[in-house]
Amino acid sequence: MLRDRTGWRNPGYFATGCEVAPRNSTYALLVRHRLGRSLVKPALHLFPTRQVLRRAVKIMAREGVGSWIVVALIVGALASLHQTNTFSMTDGRFFDTASSAGRADRPAVVIVERDAAFARMGPDRHAKLEQLLAQLGAERIGYLGISRRAGPARPAIPVVQAVAPRPLPASDRWVLPRNHTTALQGARALPAAQYGIYRRQWTALDGIEGPVPTFETALADRTTGSVERFFVRIPASQSIPAITASQILNGQLAAGELAGTVAILAGPDTLRGSLTTPLAPNTRSTSEAEFRAYGVQALRTGRLVLPARDWEALLLIMALGMATAFAFQRSDPKRLAVLLPVAINAMTIAIAWASLEFAGRLLPLTAMLAAPWLVAFLRVLGRERRQDRRLEDSAARAVQHAFGRSALREGARLPEFLRDAARLAAVDQSLLIERRSDGQIGALTAHNAELSDITLSPAELEPMLDRLRRRPAAIAADTIVPGWTGQARMTWLGGTGRDLYWLYTLPQTGNVRRSAFLVRAIAGSFRELFRWRAHLNSRDRLDERFVPVDSKVASAISLIAQSSDQIRHGFDTVGTAVMIFHMVGSPLHANAPMQDLYRQAGLAVSETSLVEALLALTELDGERIDAMLQDLLLHGGEMRVPMRQLGPEERIFRVAAPSRIARSRERVIVLEAIDVSELHRAADLRQAVALFMDLQLRNDFEAIMLGSELASDPRVTVEQVRPIVSRITETTRRAIDRLDEVAELVRADIWNLAESSYPVDARSVVIDAVERSQEFAQELSVELVTELPGASGFTIAEPAALGAMMRAMLRVLIADTPQGDTVRLTLEELEERTHIRISGGFGIALERLLQLLSGQEGEALGEFRAISDGMSKAVQWDASVSYWGREADGFGFNIDLRRIG
Repeated sequence: MLRDRTGWRNPGYFATGCEVAPRNSTYALLVRHRLGRSLVKPALHLFPTRQVLRRAVKIMAREGVGSWIVVALIVGALASLHQTNTFSMTDGRFFDTASSAGRADRPAVVIVERDAAFARMGPDRHAKLEQLLAQLGAERIGYLGISRRAGPARPAIPVVQAVAPRPLPASDRWVLPRNHTTALQGARALPAAQYGIYRRQWTALDGIEGPVPTFETALADRTTGSVERFFVRIPASQSIPAITASQILNGQLAAGELAGTVAILAGPDTLRGSLTTPLAPNTRSTSEAEFRAYGVQALRTGRLVLPARDWEALLLIMALGMATAFAFQRSDPKRLAVLLPVAINAMTIAIAWASLEFAGRLLPLTAMLAAPWLVAFLRVLGRERRQDRRLEDSAARAVQHAFGRSALREGARLPEFLRDAARLAAVDQSLLIERRSDGQIGALTAHNAELSDITLSPAELEPMLDRLRRRPAAIAADTIVPGWTGQARMTWLGGTGRDLYWLYTLPQTGNVRRSAFLVRAIAGSFRELFRWRAHLNSRDRLDERFVPVDSKVASAISLIAQSSDQIRHGFDTVGTAVMIFHMVGSPLHANAPMQDLYRQAGLAVSETSLVEALLALTELDGERIDAMLQDLLLHGGEMRVPMRQLGPEERIFRVAAPSRIARSRERVIVLEAIDVSELHRAADLRQAVALFMDLQLRNDFEAIMLGSELASDPRVTVEQVRPIVSRITETTRRAIDRLDEVAELVRADIWNLAESSYPVDARSVVIDAVERSQEFAQELSVELVTELPGASGFTIAEPAALGAMMRAMLRVLIADTPQGDTVRLTLEELEERTHIRISGGFGIALERLLQLLSGQEGEALGEFRAISDGMSKAVQWDASVSYWGREADGFGFNIDLRRIG
């Protein structure tokens, strides 16, 4: 015996590589390793670990194995109930109905009544009767309730004598009395009635030396070697002839008239109605002779009905149960909960009737009829439970996702929010109290108040609190806090578990009506918050677990809907126009400013896709839009695109997608229209101020230079220099004052919000920059050489800024290049990056180039300033700019951009 590291022992399994098989199973023959090698492996590899077992349980749950096990249990239970004759009454009723309506056969048995005339005849009357019956064609005669008188040693026809069997003590066997005649003996026995109705008979009884045939079996000459019970068919149209013995002896029947039949000579006791049979289920109107005659008729015609064997009943019930379960597995159990069992029951009844009529088998009809309904009930119940669980879990996840561990769920800081809100309402005094479960009053938060200000006891305060509970009104509280100045009021705020009440006083000065309005709004908001929190926290309480799931789901939907409405209203108040799209481009939600923007552009919010919106509101074509959106969906991030002007405002579109768009909850694209009118006006203002400062400072500096030249003239005396210096000082002070006045405007930064980036044709931007620099190159006799691809894809950049930076680079290089030399520009596009290389010139030392681009000297202005500005903007496009240089060996710039197609 082996043991694994979990301590689990099992000698009945051995290893099969990576599988486990029972030691005696057929599968054990298909091992991939030899048995000797498997058994010497460590115990860790020989037995299933707990992880394997847990995984198997999960797989069984996913595949619905548990539901099939339940079906098997139902089948086993029904089969067991059938074997214990629990359904014998209903099965018997079906047999009675079907057999009573069955077809009739030619009579194979005749009842011969022993009448008084026959009884007065001599002792040889039985022998004469037997001889005449043989002449009439009868094959056998049975004596029922009559003892046959001794006759000839060889009777004319076989004789069967019905005798009462005797049970053996402490045994299930029977024995017949000793037979001193030549007649055959048949046991005169009947099984117990089924719920008062006789419908069954034995073929034989279990005897000491073997089966003891019953009277019917012996008379019908159908002796079998087994002991079985069979059902006696009693069709309502079946005829059993009855004649008297005197009629036979008097010769009233013609020869051969009873050919192929057997006769039952019945005594008077067996001719009286004493049994309740399917012919008359409410009265005892069937005689013993008639019942046994029907049994003989069934045996002789071969139409006896045997009950289904136990294994046959089990297979039939299992087949119906599994077929029903399989049908429900492939369909909606709720829709077919009635239709499918009814259809299966109709088919079952037809099969049971056909089996009874043509095969002589009584099927376990009741169990077969009950199986589909029980399976349907359990399948529907299981589906409802799974659906309820999914609904409850979905509602819980939705609420958790909507609120999370917020202050609303925790509730600990809600009183602090009231303290802040009370200050906003300008109340003079505020006290938040709670009524605890023991009836005591406690203070949660206070403003210019204490709990001791309440003069009433908890018992005196309780009626007032009860009257105010769950009411949105406020009542006067002067008697509660008589020491407060002003008009004291109290209102109920709600709460979870403990009710909260707010005592406050309105301000004595200022706008009292406005303060009262704010107090009502704050109280209503807190009542709503506490109601939401009650919904949230009640889901976890034990006493809420038995609330119907539809109530829980309705509560969650209401909670989320209210939260969504508040978020939507708050979203509409955002000044920026925002719209959210699904990743496929279908619109999800647009706030009010975006709806106004769509209305100005003549677009329908609910019907316009993201691509259509960008085509209508920007200058981009469809190909560039598709490339931009594809890059956003793959990598996330954002891009900025100039928007067409609608009205006086100037806007720019920000198209953004989350960086992990593969996650289902983040599959959205946000379109935001940012108003940059103020930024543009600020830029215009800066330009105007700069121009104004340039003109004014030039005038002031020219005046200072002129005064300096005069003061330095040797012909000017000291007395003449003094007013010149005074004028220089005044001019300088005026310039400084002017700089102070506009310092804030000059120093104000314009946000980079307006810097856009979107897919551009890098080749066209390069060609445009070269063409616009060509004239300057011709003036200096410098040749521009370009290496461009035949077709260009899409590169992320802002074309104006990229073009301005490249033109500045070209002008710097052209200006530094000797006449007759060349400046080279190369554009290379790889799978995800675009490389632009510009080189040429006589050469500048790298340190000097760094100083020029960093703006540390006055020479850093002009083209180098444009290059430096472009480098800072390129960072926003996920691009990079590098430069290199060596004196007398040229210098250049490398621009590395992101490419999306």
